[in-house]
Amino acid sequence: MRSTLALITLAVVAPLSAQGIRPSSLRVRQSTDQSLDTYQPPEYHPVRPGEVRSSGFLSEMASLPLGRLLGPVDPQLVSSAQTPEVVFTGAIVAVVPPAGAAYKRGDTVLFVTVMQGPRGWGDIVVPTGLARIGEQNPRQTLATVLEMYGPIRAGQGVLPLDPVADPGAVQPVPAAGPTSEIIASREPRDVAQPGMVMFASMGRAAGIRVGDFVQIRRHAGPRLNSADTIDDLVAVAQVVHVGEKSCTIKLTRVIDPDIRPGTPVVRVATLPG
Repeated sequence: MRSTLALITLAVVAPLSAQGIRPSSLRVRQSTDQSLDTYQPPEYHPVRPGEVRSSGFLSEMASLPLGRLLGPVDPQLVSSAQTPEVVFTGAIVAVVPPAGAAYKRGDTVLFVTVMQGPRGWGDIVVPTGLARIGEQNPRQTLATVLEMYGPIRAGQGVLPLDPVADPGAVQPVPAAGPTSEIIASREPRDVAQPGMVMFASMGRAAGIRVGDFVQIRRHAGPRLNSADTIDDLVAVAQVVHVGEKSCTIKLTRVIDPDIRPGTPVVRVATLPG
């Protein structure tokens, strides 16, 4: 009996290495507070360049410096023919600049589709991709596709890329107005959803900047055989592109999906600086 107890005691007090247990395999249990201390949430960046570049805008009746996408090139020195083939990231494509203009090596351009827009506001320009200009020959300019926002096909327009100013990790501050209204949505939909892109009738001339936040509110007024409406909140959106008289907004929160042209829009926050 004594020999058995001695063996048990030795097994208990023997070093871990003697018992075949490596110290590195043991995990120290941390408290919840200690675990949270090791987690560092990412800094808040109110403006994402990808959202700005892919959002689209209204031409506001202006003449756009549109080039033309000829299509994929293979091999690179052979002129590309127009085909309905979809181009993917990394592909080499041929583009033609607008008359009287030229692209330079290293320039970044947008591929866009251009659709008829609301009356008085020009065309709706929807980006489909991003490319960098490379080699050139007498017949065409070559570019490498960097990003895709939609189907990229031969015959689409090509626009120079406007720079996107990054305000950094700043927090929006309250702003009082201005007020405008919804012009149209980028794509026709019966029901508004978060992520949907729309256009509002206020722009650079009214002090609107990329990164501003707006509220879309209901028209207040009487209704026939029903209760009167009040200007309650319909949706929240962020400005992702600014023109002279209009801006592009992206819905971040939708309370009532019935958002029609003419619905009031008011800026409620802006970025400092």
